[in-house]
Amino acid sequence: MQLSRTPVVFLDIQTTGAKPDNAHMLEIAWSTLASEDIHSRLVALPDTQEIPWRIQMITGIKQNEMTAAIPLADVISSFLEFMQTHAAENPVVVIHFAQFEKPFLTDAFAKLQKEIPFEILCTHEIAKRLFPNLPTRGIKGLAGYFGCPSGEFKRASNHVQATQVIWQGLITALQEKGISSLPALQEWLTQTPKAARTKYEYPLPKEKRLSLPKEPGIYRMLSRWGEVLYVGKATSLHDRVNSYFRGQKNRDTRKLEMLTQVWDLHVTVVASPLEAALLETDEIKRLNPPYNVSLKTGRREMVFFNKCFTEKSTVPDAQFSMGPFSSATPLDSILKLSQSLRDGVFQEDIFYEELPAEDIRQGFEIFCVRHNLNADDFKSMRNILALGAWWYRDLVEEEAEEEDAQNSEEEEEETPLTPKDIADKFERHFIRSAATYLRAKKLTRLLNSRIVIYAENKIELTVRGGFVDKDLAAPVKKSWEGLSIDTYDRMTVLQMEINKLSARHPVEIELAK
Repeated sequence: MQLSRTPVVFLDIQTTGAKPDNAHMLEIAWSTLASEDIHSRLVALPDTQEIPWRIQMITGIKQNEMTAAIPLADVISSFLEFMQTHAAENPVVVIHFAQFEKPFLTDAFAKLQKEIPFEILCTHEIAKRLFPNLPTRGIKGLAGYFGCPSGEFKRASNHVQATQVIWQGLITALQEKGISSLPALQEWLTQTPKAARTKYEYPLPKEKRLSLPKEPGIYRMLSRWGEVLYVGKATSLHDRVNSYFRGQKNRDTRKLEMLTQVWDLHVTVVASPLEAALLETDEIKRLNPPYNVSLKTGRREMVFFNKCFTEKSTVPDAQFSMGPFSSATPLDSILKLSQSLRDGVFQEDIFYEELPAEDIRQGFEIFCVRHNLNADDFKSMRNILALGAWWYRDLVEEEAEEEDAQNSEEEEEETPLTPKDIADKFERHFIRSAATYLRAKKLTRLLNSRIVIYAENKIELTVRGGFVDKDLAAPVKKSWEGLSIDTYDRMTVLQMEINKLSARHPVEIELAK
């Protein structure tokens, strides 16, 4: 019987860990090529155990879903009934990377006092022999190589669907080698050793990327069926795109997974790197490529405060006009400080880690004495921001610029903080919050502006309501009302590019009239 007609069952298992001696099956899914549905069952965990949070994130299976879980014996029974119906004689189960699933299956059948009643074929093992030089043979990369649409590969049913696509792709490649039946495949696997990888081979034709122009623009990496996997910007399209394909050591695994699926490129040439950066952010929003991480809208929202910074909203209006901020996190510590001073009690969670309230109080006293300041002045957020802005502009502007105000504090002190350390911390947080505030003012200024950059080739941009070089007759918008996170990101990118260019060239920014 031809491989393409040989009845096989596709299987995938999700678990709470790597090995059955300290983990349990969590979900099992199975199907055939002929079956319209993928059957999936959640497996009840023993002794009312709960799913570790990390596993919930990896698998997408939430603890509250486990109310529908059934005992392992019942799941195995359902699976065997399905196999009896669809592959009764010499049953074969196809799994991707079966060396993970097989120990769990062996353990499950042993608990039922049975032996595994089917043969297992591993698509990963077949692919290692057929495609030794592909950048990756993981399930997502290999499925994309054969044309499976990208998406979340978390649940067992997603893996079964991907394994079906991989199996069909492998069958075609095997037939080209004259291997067209199950016995021939079994013999080939026995006799053919796994080949060592020598050099990465990519599906994207080499001449396609080598012919790219050395001009600024954006590039879109496309899958076999035209899905946009990634959008990037470049000062030189030729140099940037070809940089992905150089070298083999210490390569980023996620990038290799993407490159395994890239069959084509679409590029747009623009006049300058600045325009490339602006086009990139709009294209990422429009296309939502799976391998882009930053500049995607997702569930992000802008945040606006009232003038006293006592309330916040995601919608700007006459009351909530202070912003925009990408989140309230950079202002969180000084908001809590201001509130603590008004209440007369210091909060333990002013900073990102909890600290003794008395140490925070002493640290703030040292901070005030060090700078000859009156603590009562900082009951007002405006005073805090004014002092932070003064330091930001006149003392540490360059350092603060590098330490982007959007980012939360990442430092993790391993030793206990002294009050003096906390005084230093207050200085950093004053500067960071002020940098965030000043950044919001800069972005607002850019909403309606005329920008001239005196580079080798003079660059002139006109911005109306957050859009660049579009509908120049449109009325000037004087606030963020009606605008979204898309505009916020576009103005952020524009400001970053202006900062880079202003280090080398004169820049003029005028408010649009």
